[in-house]
Amino acid sequence: MWTDMLMAFGALGLILLGMDWMSQGLKVAAGPNLLQFLQRWTNTPLQGVAFGTVATVAVQSSSAITVTTIGFVNAGILSLQNAAFVIYGSNVGTSLTGWFIALVGLQFKIDALALPIIGLGALLKLFGRSSRNKGMGEGLLGFGLLFLGLAFLKQSFDTAFVDINFSGLAQLGVWGILAGVLLGTLLSTLMQASIAVIALVITAVSTGIIPLSLAAAFVIGANLGTTSTALMSTLAATAKAKRLAWLHVIFNVLTGLVALLLLSPLLWGINLLQQWLFSTPQPAVSLALFHTLFNVLGVLLMWPVTGRLVLWLNKRFRRQNSAGLRYLDASSLAIPALAINGLGAELLRVGQLIAAQAVRLAQAQPTEADSIDDIRSLQAEINSYMHRLGREPLPAEEAMLLNELVKSQLQLEMTLQLLPVLTQHLAADIAVFHNEAELWELLSRATWPDDAGQIRSSYRELLRQREQNKKQLYTLVLQERVSKDAGGEQLLRLAETKRFTRQLTRALLSLGALQSRFEPLTDNKEATDAA
Repeated sequence: MWTDMLMAFGALGLILLGMDWMSQGLKVAAGPNLLQFLQRWTNTPLQGVAFGTVATVAVQSSSAITVTTIGFVNAGILSLQNAAFVIYGSNVGTSLTGWFIALVGLQFKIDALALPIIGLGALLKLFGRSSRNKGMGEGLLGFGLLFLGLAFLKQSFDTAFVDINFSGLAQLGVWGILAGVLLGTLLSTLMQASIAVIALVITAVSTGIIPLSLAAAFVIGANLGTTSTALMSTLAATAKAKRLAWLHVIFNVLTGLVALLLLSPLLWGINLLQQWLFSTPQPAVSLALFHTLFNVLGVLLMWPVTGRLVLWLNKRFRRQNSAGLRYLDASSLAIPALAINGLGAELLRVGQLIAAQAVRLAQAQPTEADSIDDIRSLQAEINSYMHRLGREPLPAEEAMLLNELVKSQLQLEMTLQLLPVLTQHLAADIAVFHNEAELWELLSRATWPDDAGQIRSSYRELLRQREQNKKQLYTLVLQERVSKDAGGEQLLRLAETKRFTRQLTRALLSLGALQSRFEPLTDNKEATDAA
């Protein structure tokens, strides 16, 4: 018996490893396509549900889709309203995977096919020339390991757990069902993979070890356990991420309550349907159908109330440190292109905060020490995030964009260091920044890419004026109307002001061009709300 139990433990490990490899491999194989599809095919509730369903089936991980969706909401690319329906669809996608396990993984001798799939996957992963081929190989490896694990799990269940009387738990009535829900939630939380728990329960119910009613309770608990991933990913996340995570919790809790209340009627109806279609009901198919039905029912219940729920959530989690990151958290690292977009948005914010301090100087007001400290703190957080992203394996395009972002960050750091110098110049000449005032004001409130042309035009005009100022200064010094020392000081002020403006303008124009690559899909105010 102990040998079989150890085999079951190892089989579970194969299932978890297979699912992880399949999820990571297919995400790499999809590459930017996953990002593009999420941008283009979530405009309507129906599209959002469809995308969440298909994407979850494709990458075999509702958690991966949830975390990715949180990243898109953070970046302002996806509104909370549209993201809600993607989350709903991911739950439906998880239930469709149960069908695949019930109809294919348990009905056929899939382990005989698993080894050739593993062999093909290994060849692609080891010898594939492109990252897409390597990702596809890793996905095939995961697929083979998943079903190899299922075969070993079924074999161990047939022998190791045959004498365990789970029916006694079902005979406890409501308390037994609640205990099953609790165990399913705990397993899903510990494994961080509800699909693995569902595979485990479907295998157990197919061998007759667990009664169907108790297995259904386990599945409800596994659904609830998926919310742990979303909640953990938002412990130190942005307000937007927290709103979406709590929407996910509300959906799963409501769906679980409905499934518990309708447990007996649903199972009774499923049994009648199977008797009508088949001479002998198949418990694994019944469980897969139950899982799909209560998730679809949850979507139908949430559909009409999602708008009001989003409005309610938008009023929550508004307390946020002004110096903290607004568009980035750990979830954004799941897709490098998304992290690049978020970094660009954060650096744009830094640049405009610096421009706002320059505007104060142009108005003959000193810079604000607290605001400067906030900017430095934000720069430090961005730098730390860049280091984390730089340690990830990046495609060539994302690696090039990250280098451009580092250049922009260094330019902004230079302007931040020049602010105290400009403050000293203000003390010597209260009108020293008169010519720069218009450009600095424009930089501080610019929208991208709309204002890029006006900024370039204003910058060229400023350079022309500064050249005229220098020529006038040379003439005044030559005519001895200005001393050489005073002329040198004025020339230094002109040079350092020009250096500040040049670096700030170039950085913001570069960052604005990067942001124009990621156009928001909606005019919904919530989608672009920095809070």
